[in-house]
Amino acid sequence: MNRRKFLKGSAAAIGAATLPTVSAQAQAGPDKIRVGYAITQSGPLGPGAESTVVSQYKLWNKRVNDAGGIALKKFGKKVPIEMVSYDDQGKPDELIKLVERLIQQDKVDMILSPYATHMNLAAAPIVNKYQYPVIMTTSTTTKTYDLSKRLPYAFWQIVQPNEATQPLANYIGELKKQGKLKGTVAIVHPTIEYGVEMHEAFQNAAKKAGIDVVFSKSYPFGASDLQPVIREAMAKNPEVFVAMSYPPDTFMLTEQMQVVGFNPQIMYVAIGGVFPTYKGKFGDKVNGILAYGGQDKAVPGYAEYIKAHQEFHKRDSEAGAVSVYAALEATQQAIETVGEIDRPKIRDVLASATFKTLWGEYKYVDQRCSSPWAIGQWQNGELVGVFPADKQGAKPVLFPKPKWS
Repeated sequence: MNRRKFLKGSAAAIGAATLPTVSAQAQAGPDKIRVGYAITQSGPLGPGAESTVVSQYKLWNKRVNDAGGIALKKFGKKVPIEMVSYDDQGKPDELIKLVERLIQQDKVDMILSPYATHMNLAAAPIVNKYQYPVIMTTSTTTKTYDLSKRLPYAFWQIVQPNEATQPLANYIGELKKQGKLKGTVAIVHPTIEYGVEMHEAFQNAAKKAGIDVVFSKSYPFGASDLQPVIREAMAKNPEVFVAMSYPPDTFMLTEQMQVVGFNPQIMYVAIGGVFPTYKGKFGDKVNGILAYGGQDKAVPGYAEYIKAHQEFHKRDSEAGAVSVYAALEATQQAIETVGEIDRPKIRDVLASATFKTLWGEYKYVDQRCSSPWAIGQWQNGELVGVFPADKQGAKPVLFPKPKWS
């Protein structure tokens, strides 16, 4: 045998010898699932991101791994999660770079949502480009009504502007018809995408409901004093005060309304109004206040979740965090249904299956959650869901709001 034939034969033998080893490794599957996220961990949005989102990512990671991991039926085993995270500093450009890094350099298997509407919108085209299915957990914008056509890998968890504002406007309109209110409303919002879009959606809903917006004003996001805006609104003597607010102005508005003695019959605040720290700061004065989002504590698994949350974070959870955790449950269920990390297949399951979660049972229709909570209310020191009124677990609205005590 000449040298060329010997080398050729040797290479073939070596290749054949190594094939079973490669096949065995493939059949064994991954030893971990790398899950990445870039999210705001500093700046004005940092506390809200931690309370609603980051805390849930960490808790889910622990609970999943304590249970042995995510089940991959293709390989007949459970696989633990390994988290990779970065601080996007609340800057969309930084977020985009970090999501690219997670995909290109860190080679993560799955990606989780950032925090805040404008940040979710910045991330959605990137995850869609690389075909990473992501449930955007904290984004409410009218843009989502069209995004499903262009971004099939982006899903939207929380209630969107029209569905978030129509129940409140309709409720006020019904009270007007019953003669319980004249239907006068003051509305304020910060100059951030969420505030602007929610403000516009409520104004449109108010017109349809036949109620009268007697005061409407924006204020700079991050303002240090909102008393001038509050006093202007108060001067119009509205029965209803609606703030499409964001932390920390949700807290500031509530505190300064008490300082100036403004106590409308109905009061709505948006993001942050469901935080346990909101009740922690204002105590029983929160009773009667309406807020963006809701929950039903009777949902199966809620008690176990709350116990785990309190043990891990040394504090109670909040309605917004529950919706985030529900999105993680849906993501896990989709992965386990597919049985491997096949992102297009996981995307298709998310788009078609029904999920049982802490937010109840739901599916994604046109990539939007089919039955999100729209509005909650503090009643007897507990945050309960009140709208949609026909959603399982919804409680009747407490009216009028109790006076500041």
